[in-house]
Amino acid sequence: MLGYYVQGLVTGQGPVENWAAHVADPFAVNGFMYHGSVAMFAASGEKWYGPDRPKWLGPLSDNNVPEYLTGEFPGDYGFDTAGLAKDPVKFEKYREAELVHARWAMLGTVGCLTPELLSKYFGFSFGEPVWFK
Repeated sequence: MLGYYVQGLVTGQGPVENWAAHVADPFAVNGFMYHGSVAMFAASGEKWYGPDRPKWLGPLSDNNVPEYLTGEFPGDYGFDTAGLAKDPVKFEKYREAELVHARWAMLGTVGCLTPELLSKYFGFSFGEPVWFK
């Protein structure tokens, strides 16, 4: 259910509309299609990208955004006090590192939950399957 909600927010379409668009042209509407350096959601004219995107302080930010933050990347709300996105090459490396760390975090979550679920519902014995002690 959460997926339907997020899908509606991101694409502006319900599940049936999104499915119909995918069936009509399966290669034009998927998460792997990129337009420039931005995923398909940015190219669809959503309010989260571009110069008119929401800023980190909303109306209080007075469009005081560094010139290198153009709103073309997800999560760009015009806030970069450390200047981490000034150098495009370094910023690309930071983005890749963030993806790698996020994937490791997801695997860690699975590694924490699997022993508990297996011991609780399937009778496996791991000694002490509690990861937080």
